[in-house]
Amino acid sequence: MRFAWDWYHEYKKEQRVGRAKEMAIAYFMKSIREWDRSAADRVDVAIANSNTVKKRIKKYYRRDSVVVYPPVSVSRFKVGTGHEDYFLIVSTLTPYKRIDLAIQLFNKIGRKLVIIGDGPQRQFLENISGPSIEFLGFKEDHVVGEYMRNARALIFPGEDDFGITPVEAMACGKPVVAYGHGGAVETIISGKTGEFFYEPTVNSLEQGLARFFLNEREYKPLTIRRHANQFSEDVFKKEIKGIIEKNS
Repeated sequence: MRFAWDWYHEYKKEQRVGRAKEMAIAYFMKSIREWDRSAADRVDVAIANSNTVKKRIKKYYRRDSVVVYPPVSVSRFKVGTGHEDYFLIVSTLTPYKRIDLAIQLFNKIGRKLVIIGDGPQRQFLENISGPSIEFLGFKEDHVVGEYMRNARALIFPGEDDFGITPVEAMACGKPVVAYGHGGAVETIISGKTGEFFYEPTVNSLEQGLARFFLNEREYKPLTIRRHANQFSEDVFKKEIKGIIEKNS
């Protein structure tokens, strides 16, 4: 329901509609928010998938919640100890993912960037990409795992409530260069499992990537994998079971 609350204006901007449709969207969103608030009042226990969402629940629903991170299939990923000197993005290609920031930077520095995923922004992103950037489109999970295992690092330029892809990359022992807002700040340890950049700009991303190169020897694949294990399916099941037993 994020689009109905704190991402409402971004949602409208992405739709690119006329005045009449904009008014219709505003009316529809108001109804959605009223229904959502009413439904939230009937919940026995509110569970947030990150502290970012926990704060949003408190802000909009005026209630406390328990954080349980989403289950990530860590066990299906194998650790890669080397790399093929490319950086990787795995994402739907929509505006809020900010793939354009990474493309602009990698156009500038000329390093190889592989992008896996599809979406409404693909044509635009391909049009602004230089020769060092490769689009692979949608790929099956096992193929994504291979690319993660052989990447130098994952680039995560957008803001997500949690962000499963960075955890999957870390399950492969790979560091992540991520936008330092949202769920990423809860799953990535700066200087140990990756680096952050804090402004949604090419310059800020470049600074984050520079810190990655500076600290690259500090990223130990097995240490990164052990960190990812705390977001496994088994941990999720244990925490959910504990909440159910406590409130039953």
